[in-house]
Amino acid sequence: MKSPWKSLALVLPLLAACGGTPDPAPEAVQTQQAPLTAPRGTVRFFTGWTHEQRGAIVRGGTLVVDYDLYRMTDCHNSTYAGQQAWDTLAYVRFLPGGQTSSGSVKQATGSTTFVNKPYEVTVPADATHVETWFFTSGRTCQSKYDSNLGQNYRFPVEAQSPAAVAWAGDWGGSFARDCVHRDGLADPIVLDSYVMQRACRWVDADVYVPGVTDAATARPEWVQAQVEFSVDGGPLQYKWLSYQGRVGNNSRWRWDLASEPLAYTPWSQYTFAFRYSTDGVSWYRIALGAGPSGGAARTVQRAF
Repeated sequence: MKSPWKSLALVLPLLAACGGTPDPAPEAVQTQQAPLTAPRGTVRFFTGWTHEQRGAIVRGGTLVVDYDLYRMTDCHNSTYAGQQAWDTLAYVRFLPGGQTSSGSVKQATGSTTFVNKPYEVTVPADATHVETWFFTSGRTCQSKYDSNLGQNYRFPVEAQSPAAVAWAGDWGGSFARDCVHRDGLADPIVLDSYVMQRACRWVDADVYVPGVTDAATARPEWVQAQVEFSVDGGPLQYKWLSYQGRVGNNSRWRWDLASEPLAYTPWSQYTFAFRYSTDGVSWYRIALGAGPSGGAARTVQRAF
């Protein structure tokens, strides 16, 4: 399905030049919007000292702080009585009220293994901004702060939620050596030895959110975009898509099919769909079918 918003983008300048106004968006598209609930915005902190925002942080909603434990490892060798004795805390402060809270972002999966544990907090009704920082300490190490060189990591808080996702589609991608986007997507996608060794491997699709993707200043951080996939019928997994830029009134998001794990783990078939949200709770899913539910999943087949 081709986006109706691309053709609308071409007509708008002509209408403006003639003093006219465009008709409202088709009702059939509007009724496909994903319902909104109390929004969840996520800020993610990675190794390599990068971070990103996924979804608007909205008054009355939930802020999720997702911190990679291996971003700051100074105390990971701290022990006491033969047990690891260290922790990383996330601190969150809302402005202008100064409401402050903290909590651990570490979760044990064994006696010596740990994973990230997202820290969640409700956004106060008077907040305009939020800042966060992190503190790692241990029994036998020197404590360390991750605080953006003392400035803290600061994000805006919105008074209202952005609009819901109205449309998504226009599959495309590249499985060629020139690494150029091409409209349309085969199903199944067949990965043979040539593609694995000599070609790019990525899938993309577009999404339209009124007042967000078509705004004079786009706000891609307000769009939450994920690939939903299963390997050989296993449980569903989710990965964030990467923002590629604006296409007409839409924004484009990409899934890179990296060599790891495709070339180094056993598998026969991936099934996948894309999904988009502005509240992090209700999702507009696209796959082989049309509309927000998306229908049957698409497939990637191994042939190498």
